[in-house]
Amino acid sequence: KSIITHERGSVMSYKYGAEKYPNLFSPIEIRGKVYKNRFIAAPTMFAHSIFNEPEMAENAFRMVEDRAKGGFAAVATGETCINFDDGIAMFVPHPIDYTKFEGYEFNMYKEYSDRIKKHGALSLLEYCHEAAEVKCEQPIGPDDFIRADGVHVKAMDEADMQKLEHDMEVAARFAKACGYDGILFHGGHSFIFQQFLSPETNHRTDEYGGSIENRARFPKRLLEACRRGMGEDMILEIRISAEDGDGREDAMTIKDTVEFCKCIDGIPDIIQISNGKKEAGNETNTFSDFFDIHGVNVKFAAEVKKAVTKSYVAVIGGFNDPALCEQVIAEGKTDFVEMGRQCFADPALPLKTLMGREDNIRKCVRCFHCYPGFSEHPTDIPMEEKLKDPKWLKIMLPSSMGDCAINPISGFSNYPDRLPVPTEHRKVLIVGGGPAGMQAAITARDRGHFVTLVEISQKLGGTINFMDLDEDKVDLRNFKDLLIREVYERGVKVRLGTILTKEIIEEEAPDQIIIAVGGHEVKADVPGAEYAIHPLEAYYGLANIGKMVVFLGGGLSACECALHLASHNRTVTVVIRGDKMAKNLTGYYRNALLTEMDKRKITQVMNSPIVRIEKDGVVIKHEGEDVKLLADTVILATGAVSNTDTVEEIKALAGDIPTTVIGDCNKIGQVADAVRSGYNAAMAVL
Repeated sequence: KSIITHERGSVMSYKYGAEKYPNLFSPIEIRGKVYKNRFIAAPTMFAHSIFNEPEMAENAFRMVEDRAKGGFAAVATGETCINFDDGIAMFVPHPIDYTKFEGYEFNMYKEYSDRIKKHGALSLLEYCHEAAEVKCEQPIGPDDFIRADGVHVKAMDEADMQKLEHDMEVAARFAKACGYDGILFHGGHSFIFQQFLSPETNHRTDEYGGSIENRARFPKRLLEACRRGMGEDMILEIRISAEDGDGREDAMTIKDTVEFCKCIDGIPDIIQISNGKKEAGNETNTFSDFFDIHGVNVKFAAEVKKAVTKSYVAVIGGFNDPALCEQVIAEGKTDFVEMGRQCFADPALPLKTLMGREDNIRKCVRCFHCYPGFSEHPTDIPMEEKLKDPKWLKIMLPSSMGDCAINPISGFSNYPDRLPVPTEHRKVLIVGGGPAGMQAAITARDRGHFVTLVEISQKLGGTINFMDLDEDKVDLRNFKDLLIREVYERGVKVRLGTILTKEIIEEEAPDQIIIAVGGHEVKADVPGAEYAIHPLEAYYGLANIGKMVVFLGGGLSACECALHLASHNRTVTVVIRGDKMAKNLTGYYRNALLTEMDKRKITQVMNSPIVRIEKDGVVIKHEGEDVKLLADTVILATGAVSNTDTVEEIKALAGDIPTTVIGDCNKIGQVADAVRSGYNAAMAVL
């Protein structure tokens, strides 16, 4: 059992966590309901996804249930709309009758709450209304205007407002009947509250426009309607954006938000501070990216906390470390810390913190693998066009179900309890100590197998050890170090500096061999290639990199290495043959990468094939002419290929012993692919 759960849980462990983090584990009672700690699991998906198909429903239920099991004080479902005409959100399969407290839809929503509450957490149902952004026949909002897609948005009149108040009240009664402890109303991220509050989107001249008191008038009415429907014994939390964040002169700022919070102080029990606009994603810190500080919205929450006296304050934005959570609460900047993507990476973060197992927390690396996002960089195809492409939707939707890069049991249709249980404790030999091999070793050991890991170098980590040198990769470096720790903690037999031989196989006598020997960078067939180096050489030989650097190739490794060198005072140019930098990436991760390249003044040259590399630079074909770019260092970033020769050699040594090939030596991929392949290979050992 200790191998499978790897827990050190005891009364002393819980005492340790509570003493080390006294603010995090200080309970708060709201409306007779107790938050046992200050961790809240924020919504991370569409609540109505449960209606798409049964397997998706079970996946969604398990995700929220895992967060309750993992020790969060409260868990919110994903968003659902307060009505199904002018408020309908994306991917809703059919309208739901909120006046009907029985039947399929009612039972499905109730299941969320039941699964959360049975583990001692409070359950909240999230509602929203996207107002002018809604894709419906007649969207409504604060202003009358024609949207960019040509759709007319009608300015809300009194009848519209009364209708939404009625809809909110009805929806609140539905949540109460389902057994929820509270409601989270999402008014931020350019949804209805923000549209009324922001001078960008509210140009009304009546009592709902102009001063912040007027702009706050309808959001306040909607909150009061929610309270009427839910009664006095349920918790009301709201999510709002601190700022529009888009840099416009008429944008909503934290000053507007603070004044709004003063207007509604005491109506919501908790005011959650997020930021920005959904359509802009990480560009306005609606989702923080890996270049942002952790706790990116704390400065805004602190301003609200100083301004309100009756409502509690919560903050979301890149939290993955209990020490930081403790700090911001101790400093009086917030009352609660909310976590979104971290819940995919490790839903047991609160419990591990309480047990003194912080070193075993898989901390979110903010890579957007779980939620690639709907917005693209300004140079790319508009989202409206992408949504018309079934191929794009097929790629996007499974990932939006929380498939985490560093947690192999997250995501759509991952049900470990449905897989066969090993019939015996097998002897497993793993060749290669990169992320795929290490995850395979950890999982195999957790399944009760006897594991030996052979690594040719003197250190576990494989190719991603370069992250020790990359200041942008702190979170991924921490994950790599966690894998190394867990390999040793599990009692895996590790043989470093070892080349696999027939003698070693005979000595270990494995029942199964898992091959994880990675790949290698390609030396491109380019005239003068001998004058160039590869990206990994740039990390390990920074002192030898000249002042002027030209990258040939603009994939992920090139862009990230370019950022690294630019941060070390190199003048960097990236040249690609095609017309799209980092073309294999999508959504928010790519946005973050390209935006940061702009910030660090990296020159990007498109549509320019390589002619040849010379000692002092590169000749490219640009706009039909040969152009020479001077360079002290040229870096060829033309990708990697699997170590197939090594794989075949190991298979020959293995003879009749079953082998499985994982990670880059099977197919070149990213950390997520390596981790998932290692986990799957180990789970298949029976």
